[in-house]
Amino acid sequence: MRKLGTILFVALLFLGFTGIVMYFIFDNKYVTLNNLYEAQISQDKLVHDEMWKILQQQAGVTENYSESFNKNYTNIMKSRNYGGEMMKWIQESNPTFDTKLYDKLMTSIEVYRTKFTMVQSKLISIHNEMKNMLTLFPSRIFLVTFAGHILPELNIVTSSRTDNVFLIGKDDDTKLFKSDTVKH
Repeated sequence: MRKLGTILFVALLFLGFTGIVMYFIFDNKYVTLNNLYEAQISQDKLVHDEMWKILQQQAGVTENYSESFNKNYTNIMKSRNYGGEMMKWIQESNPTFDTKLYDKLMTSIEVYRTKFTMVQSKLISIHNEMKNMLTLFPSRIFLVTFAGHILPELNIVTSSRTDNVFLIGKDDDTKLFKSDTVKH
């Protein structure tokens, strides 16, 4: 009888020790994920800020170039006096509008939007891993019941258009250009 009591005591001691070890393993993993999640939110903000600053500044340079070109071109054309020599303007070298700045702006828009989507996707992935830890057995017992951890709210940056599409469940607007002036 004494031998059975010793075996039972050792078994309970082993289970208790295993439970404590499991608690610390799950809790440390969750705390690590939560810290990673918070750091990823800061990273997302940083990338978003970088994206908009670069795009706004490139758009400003492009707009300034366009306005300056238009002003200079108009002044050049006004200053010419051909006195009836209509064909002379064809032979002269006229300034041409360079679209490289627009190309660079469009490339930057695509690159930075893709970069922002990637960091947002990483945030979703971290959040999903945290959710799994809080809802799957046995980690749920240790993290929710004993430690009282809760899942932080996932806050993804989207557009009002996207929110509305998912709200109504339809995306019928397939026109990229709203203006009737664009002809095919």
